Amino acid sequence: MGFDMVSLLDAFFRRAFTSAGLRPGSAAVDADTTIHFWAHPSLLLQPSDQQQPRPVVVLIHGFGPDPTWQWAAQAGPLSRHFDLLVPALLFFGASATRAPARSDAFQAAALAALLTGGHVPGLGASRTVHLVGANYGGLVAYHLARELEQQQGQQGGGVRVGKVTLCDADACWGSEDDRALAARSGAADVAELLAPGDTRAVRRRWMMSAYRPFKHIPGCFLRDLFRKHFADNREEKMALIKGITAREGFELTPLPQEVLIIWGEFDQIYPVEKAHKMREKLGEKATVKVIPATGHLPQQQDIKRFNRVLLDFLLQPSSTSNGSAAAK
Repeated sequence: MGFDMVSLLDAFFRRAFTSAGLRPGSAAVDADTTIHFWAHPSLLLQPSDQQQPRPVVVLIHGFGPDPTWQWAAQAGPLSRHFDLLVPALLFFGASATRAPARSDAFQAAALAALLTGGHVPGLGASRTVHLVGANYGGLVAYHLARELEQQQGQQGGGVRVGKVTLCDADACWGSEDDRALAARSGAADVAELLAPGDTRAVRRRWMMSAYRPFKHIPGCFLRDLFRKHFADNREEKMALIKGITAREGFELTPLPQEVLIIWGEFDQIYPVEKAHKMREKLGEKATVKVIPATGHLPQQQDIKRFNRVLLDFLLQPSSTSNGSAAAK
């Protein structure tokens, strides 16, 4: 069998991570749950008293291929300023659990255990951790910020959350949105779109995610992509979609941190007006930045602009005055 394009891209995206100084690791956060991740080596060592630690950015992926595919374009630019930690969510890649829960809140609890349970030795009370989540990962990032804040309040210390970035992550989702998305996409239901069950469904997802997508994608590429990045743990992923907390009477409320909401102007999965609805729910510390001429994946479709918006937010001193704006 020849060296297919998906394998070539796998190697390319992993190379982007290793070039940014990231190394793979794993941790059993409890008796049932193991999380695999990429991390800067400084996070895997006990911190030095003489060294001033850099802030940490945790990049949380959404439904789709391996996290290296989803964050390859951000790893290098972010690593010049921050130490990165990029986990694979449960049932993505090799991360797995025997626990029965299937929700974004449960994913967040597992990540909180990774960050606070001594599994990442370089994290301590002196480290500021910024959370960046895309799509489903944005829902996890919101819950993780809540979880870490609660732990810090109860324990009087621990990991301190700095800022939170939510990228095309609709935490105001409801059953009417399910029906509208299924109608727009032509999928039988939302689960079939987010967790495709065959090559045809992968193509539909591609057409919905991209802005002005290239329509003539070779079938062999889609087959390999499905086999290597979508076929595994599909039953569990379907359960995760059904367990999204926004469907269960969940109420989005403000976070104590500054929040940046980044959205693709022409997102066909989560329409851009949802970004402004989220800002209203999250309050005065939330800001919206719309990336022009992009769809559901602005971090891949306008890499330079997305990275500039994200870095400007993470690097600027904390401010008490925020508002809604469009990216320039």
